[in-house]
Formats: sequence, structure tokens, C-alpha cells
Amino acid sequence: MSNLIFLFFLSYLLGSIPFALIVSLPQGVDPRKEGSKNPGATNVARLLGKKWGIITFLGDSLKGVFALFIAYLFLEKIPYPKELVLAGTAFFAVLGHLFSIFLKFKGGKGVATTIGVFLVLAPKAMLISLIIFFIAVFISNYVSVGSLLATALLPLNIFLMNYPSEYIICSFFLAILIWIKHKDNIKRLLKGEEKTWRKIKK
Repeated sequence: MSNLIFLFFLSYLLGSIPFALIVSLPQGVDPRKEGSKNPGATNVARLLGKKWGIITFLGDSLKGVFALFIAYLFLEKIPYPKELVLAGTAFFAVLGHLFSIFLKFKGGKGVATTIGVFLVLAPKAMLISLIIFFIAVFISNYVSVGSLLATALLPLNIFLMNYPSEYIICSFFLAILIWIKHKDNIKRLLKGEEKTWRKIKK
């Protein structure tokens, strides 16, 4: 039990690493105070350009991948089902991004880290969600629309591809948290005030 608690706490700490700030603060920009005020890849891209947005996205995604890599190393020492351990690790990694201990339990919206963990746990289902994401962004011109649709449909994709039920449950609750984190985006979308991805710097 102690190993499991340690693993989940470590996953949360890894997820809490604020790559948006690591990328932006050395350049004199604080994404928590500018743009959409969200410490995430899309806001960094708007403030500093696509290159820095991509770097932030990769950092936020890979911290979830790294958390799962550590989980695989712990599996033999934890007397619980493999799928439960991996799903819990993924959940806490994304939870760390959403409510970072380094940002007074505030954080980004969790999409990049969710992509990272499910590219490891359920790659085929995640790839389908990524295709949905890009199609939705292309049609709507809004990154938030793509993010909301992709995360909402991820549990269904995982279910249809017969991945373990633990992964379905994990993705379901993460989708709820991600939608809650997008509440301001949803309000702006309904009012026609959301910024399009075309306004991102090159």
C-alpha cells in the first residue's frame, strides 16, 4: 500500500511541473497574467509563438508519459491489478497539472497531459481522439472545441476498442475535470467571444 501511495504522490508531483512557466518566465512573460491567463500550451503559443507552444505541449505530455514509465518499474512491487495502478498513475499525473502544488493548486486544463498518458495506455483510442481534435479545430477554428470533443469522446473510444474498464473510468473522470476547467471557454464560445487558433503567433 505504501508503494502505491508513493507512486501516486510522485505522479502528482510530476504532473504539477508547470512547463508553461518554465518556458515563459525566462522570456519575461507570465501566462498566468497575460492572454487567457491559463498556464498551458495554447496560451503560451499565443503569447510567445507556436514554437514555444509546442515545447510546452511536449513538456506537459511527456511528464505524463514519464509518470507511467515509473509506474511500470513499480508494478512488481505493488500487489494490485496492473490496470488499476496504471490508471491511478495517469489520473494523478493529470490531476497534478490541473491543480499544481507549485501553483497554489491552480493549473492548466489538462489536455496535453491527458494525451500523453493515454498515448501510453490506450494509443489507438487516443489517436482517434486526436483525429477528432484536429477535425474539430479545423472546422470550428477553436482549439477549445477540439479539446472538449476529443476528451468527451475518449472514454467511448476506449470502450469501443476493448481497453480495460479502469482506463475507461479514468478517462471519464478526467473528461469531467477538463470540461470543468474549460468552463470559461464554454462561456466565451456561447457568447461568440472565444479566440480562434488563427490568432496564435507564428
